[in-house]
Amino acid sequence: MKSGGAGIEIKYGFAATPFGEALIGETARGISHLSFVDGQGRNGARDLLASQWPDAKLHRTDQRAKELSATIFARQQNRSRPKLRAFVGGTPFQLRVWRALLRVPAGTLTSYGQLSAAIGCPGASRAVGSAVGANPIAFIIPCHRVIRETGVLGNYRWDPIRKCAMIGWEISARSPLRTGEPYRIQANAA
Repeated sequence: MKSGGAGIEIKYGFAATPFGEALIGETARGISHLSFVDGQGRNGARDLLASQWPDAKLHRTDQRAKELSATIFARQQNRSRPKLRAFVGGTPFQLRVWRALLRVPAGTLTSYGQLSAAIGCPGASRAVGSAVGANPIAFIIPCHRVIRETGVLGNYRWDPIRKCAMIGWEISARSPLRTGEPYRIQANAA
């Protein structure tokens, strides 16, 4: 954000998510931040938000963060999730990458190469990776759905284990396990 957020009020707070405690920030125009607290602690998470929006007025409201978390992480199988508005700042290239990420369906994966081709920049996998890593709204802009061409999950700003959990969570929401049916393991014929 060129203005550093001057004249913008961000309501932020801490809330539980299926993947750990998060700091969620929202302006009048939409969600502007979602990061996981982890080892940095709450002060570190707030400092990260403040560094991304140095001139914005920050107002803490954990209740609103809890409401947003419930909406963001709702598991509504076979129904579309409520539309969320986002308000983020980034370079034109980053914004193109983030928009492309929003078109990757939940429970599916894409590679950095496929993403670079999708934005019309084949061969820009490294630049795409940098844009993916700069995503200010974890989970909502689904950077966790991007893997390496080899099929390896790769790194994730908020911990590769969390990335794996998010992918599994989304896949299970698309194809829930059925209870009461026996689980069969098929042996290899070799």
